Amino acid sequence: MKTLFYSMVAITLLYALNSCECSVSTARVTDAKVCTQLDGNLCTQDNETLPASAREIYASCTLKNAPENTDVKFTWYYYGDTKFEIDNVILSSGENFGNLDMYSSLSRPNNGWPRGVYEVTIEVVTDNAKPVVKQFNIQ
Repeated sequence: MKTLFYSMVAITLLYALNSCECSVSTARVTDAKVCTQLDGNLCTQDNETLPASAREIYASCTLKNAPENTDVKFTWYYYGDTKFEIDNVILSSGENFGNLDMYSSLSRPNNGWPRGVYEVTIEVVTDNAKPVVKQFNIQ
């Protein structure tokens, strides 16, 4: 009786795994930083506070262990009365693989940066990805 039960459980699990359309990757985001100036494709330092005079704000990271065509999503938020999304962009590694430096940016609005708390999340677009979250202030 136990053997039949375990056989049925195993068959059910195999069926479930074969029918799953999951997207799992070994790729991960490391060294996420926020800055106002890049050196190549990376921020040289991480800034928790940025000046309202900044023309551009960058978020950079290193994508590690990436297979070809790995997508990385950068989502920018502002905390006014409530948290709301400013913009998002999905970058692809294309034919590149291994370790890649990536960045996204926001340009200063015509009427300047609203002062306050901002956030950028960076994540590999797969089912097992945990986003990296960077909060910063504009003063």
